Amino acid sequence: MAIVIVGGGAIGLLVLSRLAQAANLPPVALLTRPNGAAALRANPLVVSGIGACELSNLTVAGAVAELPPAFQSPALAILCVKGYDTEGAIPTLRALNPATILTLQNGIGNEELLAAAFGADRIVSGAITTSVDATGPTTITVTKAGGIGLAPVGAASDLTLAETALAAAGFVVQRYPDYRALKWSKALLNMLGNATAAILGWPVDQVYADRRLIALERAAVREALAVMQAMGVKPVNLPRYPAALLAFGIRWLPPALLDPILRQRVAGGRGGKDPSLLRDLRAGRTRSEGEFLYGAVAAAAAAHGLAAPVNAGLWRVLGGIARGELAWEEYRGQPERLLAACSVTPPAHRRD
Repeated sequence: MAIVIVGGGAIGLLVLSRLAQAANLPPVALLTRPNGAAALRANPLVVSGIGACELSNLTVAGAVAELPPAFQSPALAILCVKGYDTEGAIPTLRALNPATILTLQNGIGNEELLAAAFGADRIVSGAITTSVDATGPTTITVTKAGGIGLAPVGAASDLTLAETALAAAGFVVQRYPDYRALKWSKALLNMLGNATAAILGWPVDQVYADRRLIALERAAVREALAVMQAMGVKPVNLPRYPAALLAFGIRWLPPALLDPILRQRVAGGRGGKDPSLLRDLRAGRTRSEGEFLYGAVAAAAAAHGLAAPVNAGLWRVLGGIARGELAWEEYRGQPERLLAACSVTPPAHRRD
């Protein structure tokens, strides 16, 4: 029995660091890109911030064939790659042949892709709310404590090992009956202060100083909530993140009461990190996880006969910038242009 983490980004390294230190657990290995594996063989994994530690002599591999025999066909694989890498990870997972696959990925649609490839009963859905940033190939900084939600994808999905191992590693773990509620609720949080800041090239606090942009953020979440209602999915509170309460506020509270709460929760909830979509644009990545947030909301809305102009507009602009089809310079620092792209008529400009 063994556990293999697939993906050596910030979340993969965080989970590796926690599991590697936990007692009385199956052995754990990391399967990542060859350059990432080489870096971890040559240097210790260094965790700063919450749970600071330094770990050496970890089991890492750049390909399934490089893993020691004990890690072939493991009891559990934990998938921590970006949503746009899920399809590419499926052949790796087939070669690895785990009994159970836990996805800790952000966004909507990864569970369905994995279930189609491996059967729903082998898939466990997960959402992690810890704020962590990769500062180098072997260094991460944990800026805000969170937890992990787990939910079965199939009727016979086995959560036991994932729940036991993650709890033993120090994570706050909570079970949920409906994986769609879990992942859509996490998506609501990931949407806030992300695409808008990325497109404008602004820090989140600057975005949330503009009432027009807070209104845009509220509208995007309300569109997602309308889709969830059409699907029969209710928002749920996540470990240390009151997603359901936040959704209620966005739906019902007047802006005078809601906007100060959003400023505090959204900017503060990122633990000082720049939004992930902004960092991806700065890094010149040509694919964006916005596809699995705003793009997924827009696609689901269309499938249910609903309009989602804000999410469609955000993804159209963000995806166009990432693919090089739109010039980022035309949107950076230009909120009026973004509002127009999202079919929102800019009201008189006001700042608090």
